[in-house]
Amino acid sequence: MKYVYEINGKRWIQKPLVIGQVKQLISIIGHLKIPGNIDIPGLIALLGEELPRVIAIILTPEGMSLREKEIDTLEKELEETLYIETAIQVIEDFFDLNPIALSLERLTGAIEKIQSQMIQSKSSSVSSQEETSQKETKSNGDIPSENAKNMSNIKDGM
Repeated sequence: MKYVYEINGKRWIQKPLVIGQVKQLISIIGHLKIPGNIDIPGLIALLGEELPRVIAIILTPEGMSLREKEIDTLEKELEETLYIETAIQVIEDFFDLNPIALSLERLTGAIEKIQSQMIQSKSSSVSSQEETSQKETKSNGDIPSENAKNMSNIKDGM
């Protein structure tokens, strides 16, 4: 799925984020505290002067690969050509393409599953160690009683 926007006679594409874009976004807005009940105009106000850069990361000019993007250049272009109504639409579409809450919920579930497996693994290894009795466990230093008797005979004969 993708969205296409016409900005200053140029077509811009928005697709679901890739990891590189996530890293870029985190580096510029990762410090922001975003309230859970914020609306799109509130988010745009919170982003403030970072809004053109955020949109330059989210959108890609048609025919350009993500590797080719010069974020600084695109940011300056968008500052001069992007209307606020289009910016609002881009942000709304961003949440449609990238269901952040659902992704975070899935990530949280995966983390909980891993933690549960680690706890089960630790508890099963502890219980299996407790179930092993001293009779069943021999170390390299154990000497069977018959050999011990023979050793005492050798010792007495010296």
